[in-house]
Amino acid sequence: MEESQIKQIIEQQPLHGSALLDPRCKILLLVCIGFVSYFLAGEVVSLALLLMYGLFIAVGNGGKWALKMIAVYIIVAYLNALLRYVQVPVLSVIMSVFGVTLLKLIPIVMMGLWILRTTYMDDLMVALQRMRLPQAVTIPLVVMFRYIPTLRIEYRQIRSTMDIRGISDTLWKRVSHPLATIEYILIPLLMRCLKVTDELAASGTTRGLELECKRHALRPIRFSWPEILVSLLGIFFLAALLVLDQTRIGEIILWRV
Repeated sequence: MEESQIKQIIEQQPLHGSALLDPRCKILLLVCIGFVSYFLAGEVVSLALLLMYGLFIAVGNGGKWALKMIAVYIIVAYLNALLRYVQVPVLSVIMSVFGVTLLKLIPIVMMGLWILRTTYMDDLMVALQRMRLPQAVTIPLVVMFRYIPTLRIEYRQIRSTMDIRGISDTLWKRVSHPLATIEYILIPLLMRCLKVTDELAASGTTRGLELECKRHALRPIRFSWPEILVSLLGIFFLAALLVLDQTRIGEIILWRV
């Protein structure tokens, strides 16, 4: 393939902005967000973390996704604030712990799923290989990245089959009829997961996933000055949030009902 044809293929890729960053830069930010989100306690700094990286995702093919996750965060935060008025001894504590844990996971999920949507597997393989990671780590990681979107597609197909057969699938029916949920959704999904696992293994073998050779990608993979700048700014911002969390700003109660 000529160089002009490769450039034409790269230009047709629908990625732009922060989505074009090196996969190693994205993974570094994801690890840092997970670390900082675990230690943040203040409501203001936690919201600042979500908003800043929501903006980062929005400039990289993730505007709608960032808005959805911010909306979910606000809803969960308000529901968690309502638990302050619940006086059930055991239930209130369990729900409060669950709500706080969910609030800490939302920024990680937002960033992680955005990376899944904006990172090509070939680019990820090249980036991981240049990190000198063994194949025992890179291959399961790449298969996992490929497996999650496939699982979502399989779930949609099961839902479509249920609609064709006239079986309604609502949240109320899942809660009120757990055995039917297991029969109609979980069991077919598990069977499809086993088949998809074999298909992905065969696909990886056909594409030479197990070969120990130098890999290449259509798009240049290099940790250049944009990645260095973004990584340093991201780490500096996260460190600043940790410092602010220890001040009076971290004591501000943001979610009031």
